[in-house]
Amino acid sequence: MLRTIMTGIAVVFIGLAANAHDSEGKWDAWFARQNNMRGGSCCKLSHAHVIQDEDWKTWGKDDYEVRINDRWYIVEEWQMLKPADPNPTGHAILWYDNIGGFINIYCFIPSWET
Repeated sequence: MLRTIMTGIAVVFIGLAANAHDSEGKWDAWFARQNNMRGGSCCKLSHAHVIQDEDWKTWGKDDYEVRINDRWYIVEEWQMLKPADPNPTGHAILWYDNIGGFINIYCFIPSWET
């Protein structure tokens, strides 16, 4: 019984992570083909998160910070998105992963760069 409950909870969390970017999947192709300024992939679709404007800030053209789980992280210049084409969402997008409590930021694009 406990195993069934735990499996159900895991499935829910995996589903939420996989759809964090776009629950309808209409922008999946755009999310999947993006790269950062170094040309590195922004990674899996589950790494893409639409974030609210209050969860990112800037101090000039190239200086950004993003909030993940109530903690602010600096976005390095190389982590900025080098868009393959315009952002169709109109929102800020942050590609990141939490690996054992370590936040790894792959890409970021602010909401006004559409």
